[in-house]
Amino acid sequence: MKFLKQLAIYLAIFIAISFAVDSWRSRGLPSGPIDALSVVTIEQQQHDVLARSYEQPVMLYFWAIWCPVCDWVSPSINWLADDHAVLSVAIRSGNDARLNSYLQHHDYQFETVNDNTGELARRWQINATPTVVIIANGEIVSYTTGASTPVGLWLRLTWAQWMQKLEKL
Repeated sequence: MKFLKQLAIYLAIFIAISFAVDSWRSRGLPSGPIDALSVVTIEQQQHDVLARSYEQPVMLYFWAIWCPVCDWVSPSINWLADDHAVLSVAIRSGNDARLNSYLQHHDYQFETVNDNTGELARRWQINATPTVVIIANGEIVSYTTGASTPVGLWLRLTWAQWMQKLEKL
Protein backbone atom coordinates (compact mmCIF):
# COMPACT_ATOMS: atom_id res chain seq x y z
CA MET A 1 0.00 0.00 0.00
CA LYS A 2 2.84 2.37 0.87
CA PHE A 3 4.46 1.63 -2.50
CA LEU A 4 1.27 2.55 -4.39
CA LYS A 5 0.95 5.79 -2.46
CA GLN A 6 4.54 6.74 -3.30
CA LEU A 7 4.01 5.76 -6.92
CA ALA A 8 0.92 7.99 -7.12
CA ILE A 9 2.86 10.92 -5.62
CA TYR A 10 5.75 10.46 -8.09
CA LEU A 11 3.31 10.16 -10.97
CA ALA A 12 1.52 13.37 -9.94
CA ILE A 13 4.86 15.21 -9.67
CA PHE A 14 5.96 13.87 -13.07
CA ILE A 15 2.70 14.98 -14.71
CA ALA A 16 2.91 18.45 -13.12
CA ILE A 17 6.52 18.90 -14.27
CA SER A 18 5.65 17.65 -17.78
CA PHE A 19 2.83 20.17 -18.11
CA ALA A 20 5.05 22.97 -16.79
CA VAL A 21 7.83 22.13 -19.26
CA ASP A 22 5.32 21.94 -22.14
CA SER A 23 3.87 25.31 -21.17
CA TRP A 24 7.31 26.91 -21.01
CA ARG A 25 8.50 25.41 -24.31
CA SER A 26 5.27 26.26 -26.16
CA ARG A 27 5.29 29.93 -25.26
CA GLY A 28 5.29 31.97 -28.42
CA LEU A 29 4.00 29.08 -30.51
CA PRO A 30 0.85 29.68 -32.56
CA SER A 31 -2.43 28.91 -30.84
CA GLY A 32 -6.10 28.91 -31.74
CA PRO A 33 -7.31 28.65 -35.33
CA ILE A 34 -4.79 27.63 -37.99
CA ASP A 35 -4.40 29.09 -41.45
CA ALA A 36 -5.03 26.93 -44.48
CA LEU A 37 -2.27 24.34 -44.70
CA SER A 38 -1.81 22.18 -47.76
CA VAL A 39 1.25 19.93 -47.86
CA VAL A 40 2.69 17.24 -50.13
CA THR A 41 4.33 14.14 -48.69
CA ILE A 42 7.45 12.47 -50.07
CA GLU A 43 5.05 9.96 -51.69
CA GLN A 44 3.50 12.93 -53.57
CA GLN A 45 0.23 12.75 -51.63
CA GLN A 46 -1.52 16.12 -51.14
CA HIS A 47 -3.05 16.81 -47.70
CA ASP A 48 -5.27 19.67 -46.60
CA VAL A 49 -4.56 19.68 -42.87
CA LEU A 50 -7.24 22.24 -42.05
CA ALA A 51 -10.01 20.29 -43.81
CA ARG A 52 -8.78 16.98 -42.42
CA SER A 53 -8.90 18.36 -38.86
CA TYR A 54 -12.68 18.73 -39.13
CA GLU A 55 -13.02 15.00 -39.86
CA GLN A 56 -10.77 13.88 -37.00
CA PRO A 57 -7.94 15.37 -34.92
CA VAL A 58 -4.68 15.60 -36.84
CA MET A 59 -1.33 15.08 -35.17
CA LEU A 60 1.47 17.11 -36.77
CA TYR A 61 4.83 15.68 -35.76
CA PHE A 62 7.79 18.01 -36.34
CA TRP A 63 11.03 16.01 -36.14
CA ALA A 64 14.40 15.45 -37.79
CA ILE A 65 16.64 12.49 -38.60
CA TRP A 66 19.49 14.21 -36.71
CA CYS A 67 17.41 14.61 -33.52
CA PRO A 68 18.35 12.05 -30.81
CA VAL A 69 15.10 12.56 -28.85
CA CYS A 70 13.13 11.94 -32.07
CA ASP A 71 14.68 8.45 -32.15
CA TRP A 72 12.79 7.77 -28.93
CA VAL A 73 9.50 9.46 -29.89
CA SER A 74 9.17 8.32 -33.53
CA PRO A 75 8.23 4.70 -32.70
CA SER A 76 5.29 6.05 -30.66
CA ILE A 77 4.22 8.25 -33.55
CA ASN A 78 4.47 5.26 -35.89
CA TRP A 79 2.26 3.23 -33.55
CA LEU A 80 -0.33 6.03 -33.37
CA ALA A 81 -0.35 6.45 -37.15
CA ASP A 82 -2.00 3.03 -37.47
CA ASP A 83 -5.31 4.34 -36.08
CA HIS A 84 -5.06 8.14 -36.12
CA ALA A 85 -4.48 10.97 -38.57
CA VAL A 86 -0.75 11.56 -38.25
CA LEU A 87 1.32 13.73 -40.56
CA SER A 88 5.01 14.16 -39.90
CA VAL A 89 7.22 17.04 -40.98
CA ALA A 90 10.91 16.16 -41.26
CA ILE A 91 12.89 19.35 -40.68
CA ARG A 92 16.19 19.87 -42.54
CA SER A 93 16.70 16.11 -42.90
CA GLY A 94 18.13 15.96 -46.42
CA ASN A 95 16.60 15.19 -49.79
CA ASP A 96 13.64 12.88 -50.36
CA ALA A 97 15.85 9.87 -51.16
CA ARG A 98 17.80 10.20 -47.90
CA LEU A 99 14.63 10.74 -45.88
CA ASN A 100 12.85 7.82 -47.54
CA SER A 101 15.84 5.57 -46.86
CA TYR A 102 15.79 6.58 -43.18
CA LEU A 103 12.04 5.91 -42.91
CA GLN A 104 12.39 2.50 -44.57
CA HIS A 105 15.37 1.54 -42.41
CA HIS A 106 13.31 2.20 -39.26
CA ASP A 107 10.10 0.79 -40.80
CA TYR A 108 8.23 4.02 -40.10
CA GLN A 109 4.88 4.09 -41.88
CA PHE A 110 3.73 7.59 -40.97
CA GLU A 111 3.15 10.05 -43.82
CA THR A 112 6.03 12.48 -44.09
CA VAL A 113 6.50 15.93 -45.54
CA ASN A 114 10.11 16.87 -46.31
CA ASP A 115 10.73 20.37 -44.92
CA ASN A 116 14.30 20.35 -46.19
CA THR A 117 14.71 24.13 -45.91
CA GLY A 118 12.91 24.41 -42.55
CA GLU A 119 10.40 26.90 -44.00
CA LEU A 120 7.32 25.09 -42.68
CA ALA A 121 8.90 24.77 -39.23
CA ARG A 122 9.68 28.52 -39.26
CA ARG A 123 6.08 29.34 -40.22
CA TRP A 124 4.89 27.26 -37.27
CA GLN A 125 7.58 28.79 -35.02
CA ILE A 126 8.99 25.37 -34.12
CA ASN A 127 12.12 25.84 -32.02
CA ALA A 128 12.55 22.36 -30.55
CA THR A 129 12.42 18.87 -31.97
CA PRO A 130 10.41 16.88 -31.59
CA THR A 131 7.27 18.99 -31.36
CA VAL A 132 3.84 17.42 -31.57
CA VAL A 133 0.84 19.60 -32.43
CA ILE A 134 -2.72 18.31 -32.33
CA ILE A 135 -5.29 20.15 -34.44
CA ALA A 136 -9.04 19.56 -34.19
CA ASN A 137 -11.82 21.50 -35.89
CA GLY A 138 -9.29 23.87 -37.41
CA GLU A 139 -7.73 24.83 -34.08
CA ILE A 140 -4.59 23.88 -32.21
CA VAL A 141 -5.72 21.98 -29.13
CA SER A 142 -2.42 20.62 -27.83
CA TYR A 143 1.35 21.07 -28.03
CA THR A 144 4.12 19.01 -26.58
CA THR A 145 7.85 19.23 -27.16
CA GLY A 146 10.74 16.95 -26.35
CA ALA A 147 10.39 13.43 -25.07
CA SER A 148 6.83 12.14 -24.92
CA THR A 149 5.50 8.75 -23.90
CA PRO A 150 3.22 6.66 -26.10
CA VAL A 151 0.51 6.85 -23.44
CA GLY A 152 0.86 10.63 -23.12
CA LEU A 153 0.53 11.13 -26.87
CA TRP A 154 -2.36 8.69 -27.08
CA LEU A 155 -4.16 10.48 -24.23
CA ARG A 156 -3.75 13.84 -26.00
CA LEU A 157 -5.26 12.43 -29.19
CA THR A 158 -8.04 10.65 -27.33
CA TRP A 159 -8.89 13.85 -25.45
CA ALA A 160 -9.02 15.79 -28.75
CA GLN A 161 -11.27 13.13 -30.30
CA TRP A 162 -13.57 13.18 -27.31
CA MET A 163 -13.81 16.98 -27.32
CA GLN A 164 -14.43 16.99 -31.08
CA LYS A 165 -17.31 14.53 -30.67
CA LEU A 166 -18.81 16.65 -27.88
CA GLU A 167 -18.70 19.77 -30.07
CA LYS A 168 -20.60 17.94 -32.81
CA LEU A 169 -23.47 17.04 -30.47
